[in-house]
Amino acid sequence: MLGLVKESMDCEFRVGLVPHDVAQLTPHFKVMVEEGAGVMSGYNDEAYAQVGAKIVGTKKAWAQQVVVKCKEPLEGEYALLTEGATLFSYLDLAYNKPLAQMFIEKKITSLCTETLAGPKNNYPVLAPMSVIAGQLAAHFVQHYLLGLEHLPGVFGLGVLLGGLAGQARAKVVVVGGGVVGLEAAKSLSLAGARVVILELDPLKLQEHPYKQLYHLEVLAVHEENIKDALNGAVGLVGAVLVTATSTPKVILKRHLALMQKGGVVVDVACDLGGCVETIRQTSHSQPVYSQEGLLHYGVPNMPGVVAKTSSIAYSQASLPYLRHFLQYGLKGFLEANTREVANTLGALSAHQGYLTQEGIARAFGLPFKSAVVVLNGL
Repeated sequence: MLGLVKESMDCEFRVGLVPHDVAQLTPHFKVMVEEGAGVMSGYNDEAYAQVGAKIVGTKKAWAQQVVVKCKEPLEGEYALLTEGATLFSYLDLAYNKPLAQMFIEKKITSLCTETLAGPKNNYPVLAPMSVIAGQLAAHFVQHYLLGLEHLPGVFGLGVLLGGLAGQARAKVVVVGGGVVGLEAAKSLSLAGARVVILELDPLKLQEHPYKQLYHLEVLAVHEENIKDALNGAVGLVGAVLVTATSTPKVILKRHLALMQKGGVVVDVACDLGGCVETIRQTSHSQPVYSQEGLLHYGVPNMPGVVAKTSSIAYSQASLPYLRHFLQYGLKGFLEANTREVANTLGALSAHQGYLTQEGIARAFGLPFKSAVVVLNGL
């Protein structure tokens, strides 16, 4: 009934369910695990077999009525999905028209875990990956500031964020004060940087404990503040999230001229277009490129390289929702209102030949039916 499949995106080593959580499903449901699905996260096939899962080949795992992944399928995997199947996964659908078209053509029911609001409206399945991505963003800023040859003939600035006695601390700008932005800001501050957060709603951070604890400067987003923040900065982290739509461009090419040459741009929102005008998607195999005299990092699946940590977090956060869906079906899942599972309607992104996220459907010119209408028809 349920197929846990192996990830195939570049250096995507996560797995959608770890054995401990599979053990909570196998007494009630048949779980097929693709060979090697968990190996790069530290879980061999035997670990899954010992908790009651059946180890199968690629085609059989994908042929199940419910398919569980971490990241969206790649185009070479579209044919593996059975018509009318349910996909339970992160998607980043707003930037992927071919995937949306496949959902419509194959009448896939898509439950998108990053748009699942949850009982506290805090996107509980997305949140742990946001924490990880924020910490990694800070790590990569520091790494690419090292005076190494990161590209042929392109060296890092050779800067320690905290400086030394007699030297000013390096300045890093974080755009967006959500989970990703605050985690990046915290890590950068702990490394000694002077951190400036540009936030569309700065009042929401006024009383946040991180602001005082990590000595964060918070500025409203407007032209004068953008220029002031970026002037002399060695690093820039893009951390803007607008659920189920493309990310607005906050930092333009002309703004980047204010940064120190040899600095670093890391845009965590690159999977949805990014908030920096010059960002484009890269990969873990080729993570950076140079533009405007700055190294740009645009890897969309950053948590994939800390697969053990990420897999445990994703599996633990998503299990209550997956289990509820398996027990009660789509109608019961969308209507759920328990202490553990609620506000699930936003997770539905496609069903029976329609997209159910209006903004995405309109942007792609594809058929739309609201999740409410779908629910009423079940």
